[in-house]
Amino acid sequence: MQQLRKTSCLISLAGIRRNIRKMRSLLPNNAALMLIVKADAYGHGLTQMSFLAEQEGIECLGVAIAEEGITIREAGVRLPVLIFGALNQAGMDAAAVHDLIVTLPSIQSIEMAKLAAQRAGKPLQAHFKLETGMNRIGIHSQDDLLLALDLLRTAHDVHICGAFTHFADANNSSSYYTDEQIRRFEVFSAMLPQDILLHAAATGGIIFKPEASFNMVRAGIGIYGYPPKNSPVDFGPCMTLTAEVSFVKTIQAGESVGYGCTFTAQRPMKIATLAIGYGDGYSRLMSNRGRVLIAGVSCPITGLVCMDQMMVDASGVDYLEPGDEAVLIGGQGDEFIGADEVADICGTIPYEVLLSIGARVPRIYLDADEE
Repeated sequence: MQQLRKTSCLISLAGIRRNIRKMRSLLPNNAALMLIVKADAYGHGLTQMSFLAEQEGIECLGVAIAEEGITIREAGVRLPVLIFGALNQAGMDAAAVHDLIVTLPSIQSIEMAKLAAQRAGKPLQAHFKLETGMNRIGIHSQDDLLLALDLLRTAHDVHICGAFTHFADANNSSSYYTDEQIRRFEVFSAMLPQDILLHAAATGGIIFKPEASFNMVRAGIGIYGYPPKNSPVDFGPCMTLTAEVSFVKTIQAGESVGYGCTFTAQRPMKIATLAIGYGDGYSRLMSNRGRVLIAGVSCPITGLVCMDQMMVDASGVDYLEPGDEAVLIGGQGDEFIGADEVADICGTIPYEVLLSIGARVPRIYLDADEE
């Protein structure tokens, strides 16, 4: 879609690189780093972040579904790509064709992987998913793991190159539940070949449970700038969401703003209309609760966020005209609005805020000089 309105999502490539290097500094010397790029790299761009990972020497990429891995391959990225999800036969077949690594969470998945490798006429690499307490997908018992290993001894085209689990409470720095999951994973791991990749820690685990780094970790939300709130390590946010001021007017006391007349002015006010709304992924839950930045001034949202527009109280901005820039997520002047602030207002998490920004908001990638 051609961009005509000045509503944009700006991504700092320099910021991503800084966060990758900071994450590297937390790891044991021999631990590999996987960058999670599922869900459009949490809104930062699937292929763009995959290319950046390749440039930064990342060892592996993580996606949720086969379609994401195929997109990466078609873009020309050759890094190993692990698909985390439980695949159906069509997903297994596609993974084999496109040289993607599949997850084996069950005996049935092994049979599908064998068939996919036969159909593709080439080996298929795989990681076991081991269930230690998340209870989402995964091999649940030692007996099932023994059976899986037996089946794979005759599956010459399916190669186990890794095994992993996922922590349920790793953002809790004193979680005994995570300690128990680590113990269970170590029991499973003792049954596996010694030369495979073992990974359990995502951002929270990397920060709070360094003993769970094994020989690879999976970094996602920390790289994009939003580690757990109690993190002792700071990672800078890398996304700025901006919108164009499309209209400016003054209203009088007693006049209402927006659908449902949910906001009524108590005094004369300068109201700015912005060219963005919930159709762009900016939550309607921000209505009458959130704020934006214009000329470094915090401007409260007035009335309900509309599908394509929203209104704010810009009375504190001395000079304002259509075409000026408003910041909905990010910094301006001495003020900053983080995705975590938006998430708190909406009752959700920064992940959802970042990846909710819609496709009609173009991503613009800035290197250090452009920033």
